[in-house]
Amino acid sequence: MQQRPPRLFWACTACLMDTSSGASIAIRELLRQLAAFGWEICILGSTVFDAASGSAPLRSQWDSLMQHVCTVVRYQDGNLTHNLLPVKSTDRHEMTSLEEEAFLAAYTDLLDKFRPDMVFTYGGHCLELCMADEATDRHIPMAFFLVNGNYQGTRWCRDIDMILTDSRATSDYYRKKYGIVPVVFGAPINPESVVAEKHQRKNVLFVNPSYAKGVSVAILLATLLEEKRPDITFEILESRGSWKDALHEVTTALGTPRTSLRNVMVTPHTQDMRQVYARAKLLLAPSLWFESFGRVTAEAMMNGIPAIVTNRGGLPEVIGNGGIVVNFPPQCYEPPYRTMIGPEQLAPLADFIERCWDDPAFYQTYCHRALAQGARYAAPAVARRFMRAVAPLMEQRAGDRPLEAPRARKNKQLQS
Repeated sequence: MQQRPPRLFWACTACLMDTSSGASIAIRELLRQLAAFGWEICILGSTVFDAASGSAPLRSQWDSLMQHVCTVVRYQDGNLTHNLLPVKSTDRHEMTSLEEEAFLAAYTDLLDKFRPDMVFTYGGHCLELCMADEATDRHIPMAFFLVNGNYQGTRWCRDIDMILTDSRATSDYYRKKYGIVPVVFGAPINPESVVAEKHQRKNVLFVNPSYAKGVSVAILLATLLEEKRPDITFEILESRGSWKDALHEVTTALGTPRTSLRNVMVTPHTQDMRQVYARAKLLLAPSLWFESFGRVTAEAMMNGIPAIVTNRGGLPEVIGNGGIVVNFPPQCYEPPYRTMIGPEQLAPLADFIERCWDDPAFYQTYCHRALAQGARYAAPAVARRFMRAVAPLMEQRAGDRPLEAPRARKNKQLQS
C-alpha cells in the first residue's frame, strides 16, 4: 500500500497574501515549496495584514470579501488554496471576539476534515493559545514560527511541540532569555520573484521608512551627502511608514524643517521588488529594533547588492561578508528609536557608500560576496531544511489516528 503524502495545516489569523509582512511572505513560499515536494497543504487565514498596503493582492476582490465577514471563502493561489475568513479590520488588535470565535470554529472544523499530521502557526493572542490547546487535546503536534523578539514569558509556547525560526540570532536570544531553543531552518526566497534580470546599480535603497527600521539614520545620512555627493541618490521604498512625515519630524528636531531632499526619490509600496532591486547599488538597513532575519537583506544578497546593516539580531548573520555591520550607542536601540545618531557614527556609513561609488574593484568584491551569501536562501534548499527539522513530528502520522481516539483531556461534563 502506497504511503499517503504528509499533511500540514497552516492556521494563523495573518493573511499569507500580505506583501508587507516578511513572515507571511516566508511562510507562503515555504508552503509552495512543500506542495511542490508532494505535501498536502491546508491553509486557514483571515484578512489581517501587518499594514493596509499589504492587502494589495486582494484589493480587486475586497468588496466581495467584505460581504462574507466571518464566513470562510476559498482563494486560489497557484498551487495553494487559502481558506480565508474575512474580518472587518485589517488590524489584528481590532479583531472582535465574534470574529475570533468564527476563526476558532473554522479551525476545529478543518482539523476534523483535513486530519493534519502537524499544525503550524504563529501569534501570541488568546486565540492562538486556544488553537494550541485544541491541537494538544487531539494529540496533533503543533509547530510555531518565531521570527521576532517580542514574545514575553513562556505561556505562549506551553502547548507547542517545536519552535522554528529563521536565524541563529533569534534562537540564541530566546535560549538566553527563557531557556527556549528554537530550531533554525532559515527563510525561503524564490529567486524568480526577487532577482532582477538586469542591474542598473545607481541608488542607495532604504525600505520601510519607520523609526524601528532606522529611518532617522537614513534621513541624517541622506542629509549629510546631499551637498557633499549630489551624484548619489537614495531611493526610499514606502511600506509601513511615511518618509515625508519622518523627514519633517527629524529635520524639525534638528532645527531646520524640510519636506524633501534633493538626493532622495520616494517609491510607493510595490508587490514586485525586482525593479526596485534593479536600480539598487547598495542596501541601507540600519534597523534599531531586534531584527530576526531582515528579508530585504537576504533578497539584496541574492541580487548581489552589498548591504549596510546594524549589529541587531540576525542582520549580520544574513549578510555575512556581503556588506558592513555598524554599531550605534546603546540608547539608539531603545523604543521609540528616535535618538539622533551623531556625525561620528554616520562617518563609516558615508565612507563606505562613497567608496562603493568611487572604487569599482572595491565595490565588485562586495557584489561577489553578496551573491555567494544569497545562494543560501534559495527556497528549495530552505524547504528541505524545514522538512528535516519537522520530520520527528510528521513521522507520528497524527492524521491517521481515528477521530474517536482518546484525547489528552476528557470533557468533565461528559465523563461517565
